[in-house]
Amino acid sequence: MLDVARHFMPKEFVLRLIDLLAVHRLNRLHLHLTDDQGWRLQIKRYPLLTEVSGEHYTQEDIREIVSYAADRFVTIVPEIEMPGHAQAAIAAYPWLGNQPSRHLPVWDSWGISPHVFNLEEATIGFCREVLDEVMDLFPGEYVHLGGDECPADEWERGEAALRRIAELGLPGPDAARAWFIATAGAYVTSRGRRPIHWYDGPGGAPGVTAMTWLDHESGPRAALEGFDVVLAPHTSTYFDYPADAPGPHGRVLSLADVYGFRPPPAPEGATGRILGVQCQLWTEYMPTPEHVEAMAFPRLCAFAEVAWGTAGDYRDFLHRLTPHLESLGVRPGPVIP
Repeated sequence: MLDVARHFMPKEFVLRLIDLLAVHRLNRLHLHLTDDQGWRLQIKRYPLLTEVSGEHYTQEDIREIVSYAADRFVTIVPEIEMPGHAQAAIAAYPWLGNQPSRHLPVWDSWGISPHVFNLEEATIGFCREVLDEVMDLFPGEYVHLGGDECPADEWERGEAALRRIAELGLPGPDAARAWFIATAGAYVTSRGRRPIHWYDGPGGAPGVTAMTWLDHESGPRAALEGFDVVLAPHTSTYFDYPADAPGPHGRVLSLADVYGFRPPPAPEGATGRILGVQCQLWTEYMPTPEHVEAMAFPRLCAFAEVAWGTAGDYRDFLHRLTPHLESLGVRPGPVIP
């Protein structure tokens, strides 16, 4: 996964990353296209989304990226965040928010914004119309709906939100996020695609594939709850964590840590539910392609062997790594035995 919402990554770098994924036989590139800090995909029905965010991909850019990837057997998975991580969209169209008369800026901080989509049918309609354009651009099987880190405070305090929650028969504001993702997910399914969401724990959206990021145990647990699962535990797959010393998150993810990750199998009773694994490049603290490349490599090389089940002796991997990195022509971060 490449986060292009927090810091935009030029099309040329995305194409280069696709080449590097193909070398390692990594067959999905998940693009995190929207967040509180930016909306990076042109949506023709809603032009203000990109006008308020600045740098973005045109639909022609996306067609080029998708075609380039397909020629290299890589499928692009688009992500449109909802109902949280949505401040950039609300900045463009205030009626999407819980205080429609308030004009918010695109967020210029990191963390979790308290400003989330409202629960009105018009906002669900907005999401459907956006997803229509997204699915027309991205022909792959999966569409990611975000769905994580969505504070319910605005829904708890808002009369309109509480009235809507009652109309929907939901037990309370905390249930609204799952309802929102399940509703959007049903629409994606009706278009013949498979929706995914970030799984924050029990109470996830039914019928929507779970991308489990909290810990190593949440993947098997979600599988037992009936979800199809993509494993993405942050302690083994978040490459925004530095490899050599604690960074802004206070965490370290060394090359050896990545190589030592052993994805758990599906537990008894959930055979076939674990679909695969994914590593993540969140870009809050990676403002340039050079930063992203240094954080991705050499750990992406280790992850590829983990993902395909070929990781073996770490010393042998290190012996093979130096000539491999030279052949790639990348500018890697630290290699620490």
